[in-house]
Order: sequence, then C-alpha cells, then structure tokens
Amino acid sequence: MVDYEFLENEELEDEEKWNCVRERNIKINIAKQLIANGMVEKKSFSLQELKEWFSFKESDVLKIASRIFISTGNQFEMTSAFSVFIDKVVQSNKAAKESLLAAEAEYIKIYGAFYEEAKRDDYRAYAGDRYLKIFEKLKTIIPIIHWGRLPIFNKYLIYNREKNPELEMIEFYDHPDCLNALLNEVKNKGIVLSNKSDETLNKEMSFSVYTRRWGHEDRYTIKRTVNGWDCGFSTAGGECKKNGEGGLFANLDHDSIFYPRDGVAYALEKLWYDADDGEIDYEELAKRIQQLADWISAVEKSISAQPEWVGYY
Repeated sequence: MVDYEFLENEELEDEEKWNCVRERNIKINIAKQLIANGMVEKKSFSLQELKEWFSFKESDVLKIASRIFISTGNQFEMTSAFSVFIDKVVQSNKAAKESLLAAEAEYIKIYGAFYEEAKRDDYRAYAGDRYLKIFEKLKTIIPIIHWGRLPIFNKYLIYNREKNPELEMIEFYDHPDCLNALLNEVKNKGIVLSNKSDETLNKEMSFSVYTRRWGHEDRYTIKRTVNGWDCGFSTAGGECKKNGEGGLFANLDHDSIFYPRDGVAYALEKLWYDADDGEIDYEELAKRIQQLADWISAVEKSISAQPEWVGYY
C-alpha cells in the first residue's frame, strides 16, 4: 500500500531544499550587485529593482522574497537578519580585496596546473595523495577568493554537496567540482544569475494530439507556469505538476488516449526545468511541446495495429 502522505511530505522537504539553494544564490547575488554598484547602504527595493538589479524570477518573488524581505505594497525592506548577513558579506569582501589578485594567481598556479594535468590523465590524479596535499595548500587561499569573488554556484552542485558555502566553506570546497567552479570564477567564466527564463512563462503553446475516440487531432493549449503547467482542454484540464500530473493526464485519460505515461511525465518535467534554467527559449519550448504531442499521437495510432481478435484497447 502506497503511503501518499509520506510521499507528499518527502516532496515538500525536497522543495524546501531547492528553495534554500536558490535563496543562497539570490542572497549572494544581492550582496554582489550592491557592492559592484556602490549601494551597500541601500536596504529597501521596489519589485522592479528586485527583477532588474538582482535577477529575481517570478518564482523568486513568490517563494524567496518573503524569506529575506518584509514587503509593504511595492517595496521590499530587508529583514534584520538579512541586513546583518549583507553587512557581514560586505565586510568580508572588503577584507579580501587587498589579497585577491595574489590569491587568484596562486590558485591558478597550484590548482589550475593540477586540473589541466588531471584532465589529460582521465582525472585519475584526484584519487591520489597529491590531490590531498594540494587541497591542504588551497585552504588558506579559498576564503580570500570566495569572499573576494562571491561566486554563484550551479544549483545542482549546492544541492548535492549539502553544505553551506559561507558557513561550511572548506568542507564545501573539498570536492573537485567545487574547486573547478572556483577556477572558472577566477577565469571570469563563472555563473551569472539571470531571469530571462521568465520569458517562457504564461505563454500559450499548441498541443495537438490524435485521439482514436474522435478519429482526428484535437488542438489543445498548454502554458508553463511558476509551479508547473496550465492546460486548456475542451473536457478537462487546468493546472498540473511539472510532470503533467493533474490537468494534462486527466484529459488524456478522459479521452482514453494510450500514451507512455512515465516517458511523458519525464519529458514534461525535463522541459519545465530546461526552460526554467534558461537553456531553451519560448520558440524551442513550443517546438518540443508539440514534438511530445506528436509522440503521444504516434503511440495512440499504433494501438489500431493490434490484431482484431485481441480487442484489448
């Protein structure tokens, strides 16, 4: 018997972990932009400023803003805890600036050379004692570069490390992927936060699916939303999860459409995250959505190939 309450709680816990990851990057980006633009004393911002200056996405406004700001109308005032955090980051950044260039040069000399050598050796060098000795040398350099650069990390990297880069710094960097991320930062190839993915939100896309029930294609619509998808159908529809559970699957099931449910669920969730991460634009998303509908149609049509005597579908 499936314990749905347990699964739901597990899903909520996972969502909270992802929110913490996003919150970390948002907070560091705010500090980074305030320092870069000489506005470290500013504590209150408009919604437009959150989006334009700090790359807040719609999902950030809904899920992250209330964790670090107190909103009044269109103004967002830093909470006292977040204000203290920003002040500490600003102080740490200022303290690191004087030694930053020397630390970066040393980092490239020590780790950059090792990394290039390790690549040529299929990364086997990471399993040896030499890597451990190199990491020991880096322990005094890492904090200077981290506070001096204030890197934004790939969300999957933070999630999988399960360590706070600011509170558990050395432990966080004790992994090749984290050291590589810092190396990219030093080479000015680090991650820059963007909210460009919001351009794929709440825009209708065609989702035309063939149904044996009606003997022709029905044109439905689907939109990517902050929490998943919104499906517009003639019989059923409405909101659904990132994997299509809800409105989309309800309509397909209502019309007795035969489709690879697990595959479609995987594809929809992948599409949602690819769009949310800015890897594909609206045109590409719309194209792939219809490709998915075409796949469903092909599977639905293949059912008619069953021998007449089977009569299962």
